[in-house]
Amino acid sequence: MAPRTSSFDAVVLHGREGPSGIRIVTLLSPEAGLVDAFVFGGGKSKLRSLASPWNAGRAWIYRDSARELVKLSDFDATESFPGVREDLRRIWAASFAAECLMRTDSGGGEHAAGYELFVDALSALREAEGDRVDYAAVQFAWRLAALLGVKPGTRECARCGRAFAPGEALRLSSEEGFLCAPCAEASGREGGLARAPELGAGAARYLESTESLPFREALRAGVEARSLAALKLVAFELAAAACEGPLRSVQTGSGIL
Repeated sequence: MAPRTSSFDAVVLHGREGPSGIRIVTLLSPEAGLVDAFVFGGGKSKLRSLASPWNAGRAWIYRDSARELVKLSDFDATESFPGVREDLRRIWAASFAAECLMRTDSGGGEHAAGYELFVDALSALREAEGDRVDYAAVQFAWRLAALLGVKPGTRECARCGRAFAPGEALRLSSEEGFLCAPCAEASGREGGLARAPELGAGAARYLESTESLPFREALRAGVEARSLAALKLVAFELAAAACEGPLRSVQTGSGIL
């Protein structure tokens, strides 16, 4: 097949140095999905700067199948989300979201929806302060679980089907979903209960009431600090289950979470 050039909208999820020192970027495109491409040029090259995580814009890709080469030949960065890079917690949250998308093929192959979710998260993170960054991570993980079709129900026990009573706490089993107390005890005896703590009724109501809101608007709602801590652990558990293993961003970000 002859070499060809194509272009598409994309956001840069990740960049790394290859064995020979050539930079490799992972792009997410609503049209082309996940694309790994070489970026040639030295550390001061304009293209390297333009194709930085988490810039969004138009990418031009050159493919040479005979040489097994995929090269980023140009990138027109129309949005750079500068505020994300100004805070360690925002950097962590953006890295968490990017890793989840790379590990799940951008939401199970739903490239357009995965792209939109990531850009929405970056837009919200650009101005997020304090614990709003944590809420952004929770919202991303919850919405990604919905995109993948693995979002657990919050109204009835996933094992016995009984509706949760008002004020009843929920316990997450990564294999089944949210369980009532008797089923959680049974799951624990069977060795299947996740490490996630109980999710109080207020935290469950938060998830229900915000899941259909625009991403940024969802960050305006909140819960008490204890419930937020539980929501974060549930989000990490759901993300790890979707990614079929621990996330590096969660492990390395433990000092700032």
